[in-house]
Amino acid sequence: MDKTLYDFENEDLSDYTSIEKYTFKKAVELNDKLIDVKTLLEEIDYDWTDFINYLEDNKISKYCEFKGETTIDFDEELLNAIVSTLRQSLINVNKAAGYNSKKIKINRAIDG
Repeated sequence: MDKTLYDFENEDLSDYTSIEKYTFKKAVELNDKLIDVKTLLEEIDYDWTDFINYLEDNKISKYCEFKGETTIDFDEELLNAIVSTLRQSLINVNKAAGYNSKKIKINRAIDG
């Protein structure tokens, strides 16, 4: 079985060189941040679903109009600001999460 960082956390690293220890430390820090991002994305996914349901339940959504339902009066400028800001943030997150090149680089670093 291949070892992971977790397998080395409780090991005595005294036999390793300082560069090996430092590399391990940096990898653990990066891994912790990736886990934090995964957790945050799961929370955002839940909040996003909750927000969409709220819009639907309160007849705020343009989707309600699309389905032929009557919607409540809601300031159009505010609704457009909400939608455009969330859309742009989602686009930016999608761009920022483009990790394919990182995957290729880490594979090259490991496979030589």
